[in-house]
Amino acid sequence: MKIRHALLAPALLLSSLVCGAQMHWVDPFELGAQVHNQGWVELNNSYFRLPAKAHGVVPESVWGLSRNSAGLSLVFRSNSPEISVSYKVAGSLAMFHMPSTGTSGIDLYATDVDGGIRWCAPKFTAKFTEEEIRYDYQDLTYDPAGSLYEYHLYLPPYNTVEWLKIGVAEGACLEFCPVGTEKPVVLYGTSIAQGACASRPGNAWPNIVERELRLPLVNLGFSGSGKLEPEVFELLSEIDARIYIIDCMPNMTGLPGKIFDRIIAGVKILRKHHDCPILLVEHSGYVNELTNEKRGESYKVTNRELWRAYIELLSSGETDIYYLTHDQIGLGMDGMVEGSHPNDLGMRHQADAVENKLKEILK
Repeated sequence: MKIRHALLAPALLLSSLVCGAQMHWVDPFELGAQVHNQGWVELNNSYFRLPAKAHGVVPESVWGLSRNSAGLSLVFRSNSPEISVSYKVAGSLAMFHMPSTGTSGIDLYATDVDGGIRWCAPKFTAKFTEEEIRYDYQDLTYDPAGSLYEYHLYLPPYNTVEWLKIGVAEGACLEFCPVGTEKPVVLYGTSIAQGACASRPGNAWPNIVERELRLPLVNLGFSGSGKLEPEVFELLSEIDARIYIIDCMPNMTGLPGKIFDRIIAGVKILRKHHDCPILLVEHSGYVNELTNEKRGESYKVTNRELWRAYIELLSSGETDIYYLTHDQIGLGMDGMVEGSHPNDLGMRHQADAVENKLKEILK
């Protein structure tokens, strides 16, 4: 397995260093830390997903949701046996169908010196209040002893981070890793892409794909608001993407007559600036369709319209356009929370389907 560049050449890539200090808390931004998986450099020193110039241009719902930190992460290296994260969020801690650990929680993964990925479990009694959320990771061990791990700290998918601090143990090192130069996967989608309803951020399918394929992934999933508007496609076109994933069908069941035109127009906008692959993703479906035929038909209509647009793009000479079907995603009856949003099992199914398709496309 390949080792990330940050592990191969830390002297070149580490942007900030606090080493051998007393036990203390640090604000990552005060040490020059960069947030990973943002699509615009002007978002530095924030946990936002769209730049200020988008305000008043994109629909207000999209703008509001862009303040949520879905898909964003802080990347750092440490040998601390204890790591704590304290932060405050602006919105409700949980939703009726998504627990506080998914809506407002964080997730910590360690990459060892051999490139292996290790999940870190926080202390069971995490603090969740409107004034402060705190996660404590205790008794962390390192293999080989004395080495540093590269940690990826996934931020809340469905909340806005107002402030965040990281604490390390006395005598430990904390080194923040800057954003790399690889072109990102750019995902435009719905609440499912944003992370609903994973039990924790690391189980959201875009974060699984990012972690397992080791590619940066810009998550522009907007709950209820991924509706293929041209203003959003214009913003997408500003990102120099490795591949675009368009996964908006779950928000288009009420607008089937607009799917064909908006897909054609959106692809044309992207093609003005980029010739990279574009992946169109079907609606993953409703797993209760056998007991609710009307609902089942609604997603099938959206998929037929998306397929019609896909065939038109191919017929008109567009190349590097790809397609992921409902059947390839393959959600089963146990894969959803309330019939619309995947649980952790459903997220795993979608991640596997997208990963397989990306491996095929990107070779």
